[in-house]
Amino acid sequence: MAAASPAQACTLFAAAGSRVEGGGTLIVKNRDRSPRRSAIKFIAPAAGFKFLALVDAGSPNSSAVAGVNVKGLAVVDALPGNLPPQQEEYSEAVNLTGTLLSRCASVEEVLACQDLFRASYPVIEMVADGRRVALIEIAPGGRVAVKASGQGILCHTNHYLDHRLEGADLKPSTSSCVRYHRIGQLLSRQACPFVLEDFLAFSQDRHDGPDNSICRRGSTPTETRTLATWIVAHPAAGVPRVWVKITNPGEQEKITDLRLNPAWWANALEEKIFR
Repeated sequence: MAAASPAQACTLFAAAGSRVEGGGTLIVKNRDRSPRRSAIKFIAPAAGFKFLALVDAGSPNSSAVAGVNVKGLAVVDALPGNLPPQQEEYSEAVNLTGTLLSRCASVEEVLACQDLFRASYPVIEMVADGRRVALIEIAPGGRVAVKASGQGILCHTNHYLDHRLEGADLKPSTSSCVRYHRIGQLLSRQACPFVLEDFLAFSQDRHDGPDNSICRRGSTPTETRTLATWIVAHPAAGVPRVWVKITNPGEQEKITDLRLNPAWWANALEEKIFR
């Protein structure tokens, strides 16, 4: 269990079952933070499952902030904002996203990892396999709230939503509230089943300006903005598809679209992620 590098302010959303065209699941993370590099990394732990990850390239351990493993489990994370200062300590906690990807083959196995939840820093994790999605809110003091479903939609930003965690954070930020309302609105107003292109469009929504939109540009050069979009589509019968856009400061935008079949995993170290 590696030392933690906490997730940053993000927008997460997912759909499952009849809400996805053809069944299966869709899951998205917009990675938002002050300008800092993101990268995609193939990780093959000595013990555990291989996984492809979106990593914080500016952290000492290049910690995973989103990923999908060889078993088809996808994991994305976000950091709850406005925690009391004395609770913002992560040095002894596990990097939960990477640990779940290396240990778990399904949402069911993730939900059995209560020991990891209690050992984690405060974080919001959203997970999906080919059948179910789940939301795990981890508050200071090891308090945990879980919501899992094989049908419907989930979304989250950066403040606790479950009533059981009431009072775990201070007043939610304006950005977190606005983004949560907007993504909920986009998800709920579409009656037909979602496809990856719908979730891609939602991830690029700029309805609420440079600092409060789902896709943030930042009102100043140092302001938080969207640095990456990570999407995993996992059909009920078939292999996961991963669509990623990375917009690193001072670099050309990079986009990749991969289908993670067995041959891809077998040759992952030699595969070019961006072409």
